[in-house]
Amino acid sequence: MNYKTEQALRVKSIALDIIEEIVQDDKKFPNRDLKQSTELLARCICDLVNVYTNITEDHEVTLKGTVIKAKVSYNSLKSSSVKAK
Repeated sequence: MNYKTEQALRVKSIALDIIEEIVQDDKKFPNRDLKQSTELLARCICDLVNVYTNITEDHEVTLKGTVIKAKVSYNSLKSSSVKAK
């Protein structure tokens, strides 16, 4: 498997973890953290588009940054979730 595909699949895996975390009915998230997570995920999408359309020149660095943004997004939500009452 090539590097671009491997990194894209890592981002997908993290995105699926985020979906799993958010759809749980027994959790609530502060709006600030939802906003930050949404921004980071939107930036991930922009990065992936830039890589796959060859707009960016250094794919490896861009993809590493994309994975980091996805992880930060997930960790932000995971650490800020509160059990719903």
